Amino acid sequence: MDIRGEIREAPRALRQTLEKGRPEFESLVRGTRWGDGPLYIVGSGSSFPAALAGLHAFESLLGWPVVVSRAANFLAYSASLIRPRSVVLAVSLSGEADKILEAAFQARSRGAALLALTASATSPLAEAADGTFLVRAGEEAGLGLQSGLCLHTAVGFIALVAARVLKRHHHKLDELEQEYEKLPEHAEWVLTRLTDAARTLALHLRGLEGLVLVGGGSYYPAALQAVETMARLTPLRALAQDAAELRESLVKSTSGKRAALFLSGSRCRVKKEIHESARLLGGPENLYAVTDSNDQELRGAVSLAVLLPSLAETTGSALGLLFLQSLVSQLQQIIKSTMPSAR
Repeated sequence: MDIRGEIREAPRALRQTLEKGRPEFESLVRGTRWGDGPLYIVGSGSSFPAALAGLHAFESLLGWPVVVSRAANFLAYSASLIRPRSVVLAVSLSGEADKILEAAFQARSRGAALLALTASATSPLAEAADGTFLVRAGEEAGLGLQSGLCLHTAVGFIALVAARVLKRHHHKLDELEQEYEKLPEHAEWVLTRLTDAARTLALHLRGLEGLVLVGGGSYYPAALQAVETMARLTPLRALAQDAAELRESLVKSTSGKRAALFLSGSRCRVKKEIHESARLLGGPENLYAVTDSNDQELRGAVSLAVLLPSLAETTGSALGLLFLQSLVSQLQQIIKSTMPSAR
């Protein structure tokens, strides 16, 4: 399946992952003995951004300390800290990556409860785990766009389910659950109503020497995922930057034929850092944003802003990731259409 085909199927994949996953996720959360220590989340390669998204989701919704590591770093530094009743969530799309499996076996050997977030219920990771959170991205997701989106969405949804099951009821959890229920509908809206916006932004980015994609909180893992997709499918050299760690390097990176694209929302907890990042650049030239209509300060700091529905950070970042995937599709088409024909 090509990139456009995968993107068109994204709302269906989200709907299946959320609707079918809800009872399974709740059952697994109830059946897990959550220890007193931190939750360890391990990812690798293209699955690492989803693991990082879990950091913000679990800490903000449950108030739990979370340690996120790439599999190699987990093996080198964190595995020795695992104790019986620790909980380790291993994130891997295929469930077959060697380092992830090694990390999983290390966790099990030390008495940890091992949970898996994967797209394959029959993978070695799923078979080794005490329980599996399954995403349903479709068997033909050859480029991994649906899978990356579903992983990012699922880890936030799992945190919501855990908060509802394990914490005292709060009306904000009701509101967030409603946003997840409407997320496939919002995804369809993005793909039907913002196609022209994605193409317009792609035309601005065409011919750039480089792009810095700036995100904060849950939007940063979405930026990481989008940059990985851009690197695979376009010649544009893109770099993801956490707004909270922004320094002078970003100012230098937007000189010449370079630009910065901010991914944020009015309900992002670190939106002040996003706004400060835009101010550091000293003007709107070569600055773009994907945010929502309530983020007026960021809208006023850039030359072009694409406006998404105003959502919470976890759901908003998932929708932002989908738009960026659509942007990559448009950019790929534009670049192909301008290439000289082979003789």
